This record gives sequence, structure tokens and C-alpha cells, in this order.
Amino acid sequence: MLFGKYRLCRVLGCGRSGTVFLARHMELDEYRAIKRVPKTFVNYELFRREALILKGIRDQAIPIVYDLAEDDQYSYLIEEYLEGDSLYALVTESGHCSSAMTICYGIQICHLVHIMHSTMPTPILYLDLQPRNLLLCENTIKLIDFDHAVYADEAEHMEERYGTIGCAAPEQYSGDVLDGRTDIYAIGAVLHYMLTGHFPGERIRTGQAELSGITERHLMCVIRKCLQKEKDKRFQTVAELEQSLKELWSQSEYGVFRYGTKRMEKSLVIAVAGSRHGVGTTHIAMGFTAYLQRCGMPAVYEEHNESGAVRQLAQCRGVRADSCGIFRIWKTPMLPRYGEVVEWKPSGYRIRILDCGADPAILTQENADGYLLICGGKPWEWENSGDAAAYCDSVHGLKVLYNMFCDRLPFRQKYCVAGGLRMPYFADPFYGSNPSDRVYRTIWNQWFGQGGDTVRRVFSGIKKRLR
Repeated sequence: MLFGKYRLCRVLGCGRSGTVFLARHMELDEYRAIKRVPKTFVNYELFRREALILKGIRDQAIPIVYDLAEDDQYSYLIEEYLEGDSLYALVTESGHCSSAMTICYGIQICHLVHIMHSTMPTPILYLDLQPRNLLLCENTIKLIDFDHAVYADEAEHMEERYGTIGCAAPEQYSGDVLDGRTDIYAIGAVLHYMLTGHFPGERIRTGQAELSGITERHLMCVIRKCLQKEKDKRFQTVAELEQSLKELWSQSEYGVFRYGTKRMEKSLVIAVAGSRHGVGTTHIAMGFTAYLQRCGMPAVYEEHNESGAVRQLAQCRGVRADSCGIFRIWKTPMLPRYGEVVEWKPSGYRIRILDCGADPAILTQENADGYLLICGGKPWEWENSGDAAAYCDSVHGLKVLYNMFCDRLPFRQKYCVAGGLRMPYFADPFYGSNPSDRVYRTIWNQWFGQGGDTVRRVFSGIKKRLR
């Protein structure tokens, strides 16, 4: 027990200056992050400066400072607990991010740094931007650990300088004056790490990204400009960098693909059901969610069946649920079935993929914005697939997908619904394949593309039950 009211739960992390604990405020029944720094390491005034810097920044993605305290040996900073996985952990465990995810998260990072650089009366420099200090909380980037942050007018008088190898700008080593462009270099290093899986200058290892697409190459040009050795050759302001990322997004293939979610006031709901057990409903629903995430669209998979697949996957991966009950598995947010008595509010996700299991009748009852019926492509499944498609024929916004596990067999689909699509075999739902991605994109564009048959109903302001 600390100060008679904080019960220490576990260590969140250890750094150069001290240790951060997760603690529960016993009277308020809320979690706090408590940073403990030995008095032998740093004097109290320097420690107090970090608290004052945090106090002067108001944004939901930056922790709130609640209190400062000290005892004979330590100084304590008590602040808001921000729950999430660091970008470092995300890339280390699940591999590099897609260009769309990198751009979307990069825009959020720029926004946070811009807030600091725009603080009045004196701008703030962060000076240690790195993947471990950036948390992904319900698809929102949040920034922690401000012990190296300084006011801009103090930067030129700093005697000691710190940074993270791979992210620190050249002037942090050379002793030149630090300014906002120092943080811009670090943003470039973080984007490089997200896109490629390694820091600038590191040797590329097997399995890391190969930049082959047009968007990836254009994004790398933006990153290289951030990483210029001479400050005058970088982006001069973080606002300029943020605008370049936004333009890159709008010019990319994802800018048009994202048409639907730009106009949403509430979450899009897509219900997925199978014609029978064993046709790959969960595989395709998880794959759809993972695909939308790779495209920079905040989607969550929801288990509306009794399979228990999410918990089994989480146990296999050693993943714990966050405070909202969501497991993040291979960058994909997944909500297991908790039962009817638990009400979950998807605050950070604009798209909800509901896996309704092997009951096509649910599609006639579910109030969703899009419906996907998964049918078997094997010859002995044709009759069942045709019956299920006919049963759901009255559901507006229905797309029928034939899962071609046996696409190499010399059989032709006998009961092919007009407008039905064939999903080619792909082994990993979380990484997919180019052919499966094309099918997912076709489905989305048929629903919510600018010429889609559902988009007018969803965004016209008229609430209609799609059935």
C-alpha cells in the first residue's frame, strides 16, 4: 500500500530513470500509473518539470497528472493509466504494418506532436519519440513517458542529452541546437519501423517488408525526408508532415476505399453467417476484420456464436484482454462472446464484424448495414448452399460468398447465385492473400463504395432496417 490509498498491482515498465507501477486507488476504485524515481538519480525540481509539462498539455491521448508525492528515498508521479499495446510490441509480435496503417497512425502521431509544439506560451519538445512510448488504445495512438520532454527555450542550454538509438536525430549526438525538427526526425524513424519492421540503418532481416506498391514507395519518400541528416532538408514543421501524410492517404487507393467510414456517425455493422458448419464462416469473418484493419479502417471482430474461437486463439498466443474485454491478436481486435447480460460499447471501432455462426436464419433477424452469407463450395455442399441462399434472398444488402476450399477439384459450382462471389483458398486469415484481398475489396465496394447499393441508405440520414 502506498500513501495509504494506492495498492500496487504490478510493474508496467522499467527505464533509465525509474519504475512505473500499475496501482489501484482503493477509495475511487480506479487504476493509476505511478512513476517512481530514486532521489539519488534526479533532483525533485527536474522531476517536477515533467509533471508541469504534462499539466500544460490537454488532450485525451496524453495522460492526466493527478499528483506529485515523495518520501525519504523516492519521488512519485501519479498519473492516468493508459491501457494498450505499444507500437514496438505490435510490430515485434505481429510483423510490420501495412502502408495504410502506417499512414493512419502516423497522422495521429503528428497530431500529438503538433499539440506539443503549439503549446503556449512556450512550445514543448518531446525528444524521445520511439515505438515503446506510443500506445495503441482502441485504434487511438496515445503518448506516454515525458521524462525527456523540455520547453523549447531550454533545449539549447541542455548539458545532458538522451535519446533512443535508431530514433534519435543526429543533432542529439553532435550537440547542435535541438528544435521541432528533432522530433520530426523521430517521427520518420517510427514510421520507418512500422512500415518495414526495422529502424533506419538496421540490417534488413528475413521476413521483413519489401516495398513494392506505389503507396509504399511514396510513403518511404516522405519518411526519407523526415530522416535527412541536415535539419533544413527535413519537413520544417510537424503540421507540414501531417499534411503530406493526409495528401498521400487521399491520393492512395485507400482514400476512395474508405468512402463509407468518413460519413459514419455510428458504427457500421456487418453480419456474417454460414450456410452450415465447416464452411469457413469464422475464418472469413476474422479475415475480413484483419483486412479492414490493414486498410487503416478501425474494425473489430465480434463472436456471436458458441465456438469459443477467440479465447482459444488468445490462450494460444498468450494474449490478455484489455479493460473493454477485447483481445488484440495479430493486430486484429477481437471480442469473445460474453453472454447476453454483458453490454459492450465499441467506442473506438467504426466497423463491427459479427460472426453469427452456422445459422443463416440470423441474417433475416439481425439489424445490420451489410450481410454476408458464407456457402460451401464443395460438391456435397451445393444443395445446402442453394437452400440457404434462397432462404436469405429477401435480405437487402446480402452478398453470397462461396468458400472454395476445393478450388482445385474439377467441379463447377452448380447452384451459383447471381452476383455471388468465390473466395479462393487462403491459409492465414490474419494475413490473407492478394486474391482474397481482392474479394474483400469487391464486397466492401459493392456495399459502401461511391456507387455501392447500400451506401445511400447508410449515409442518407434515413434509418432503415435492411431486411
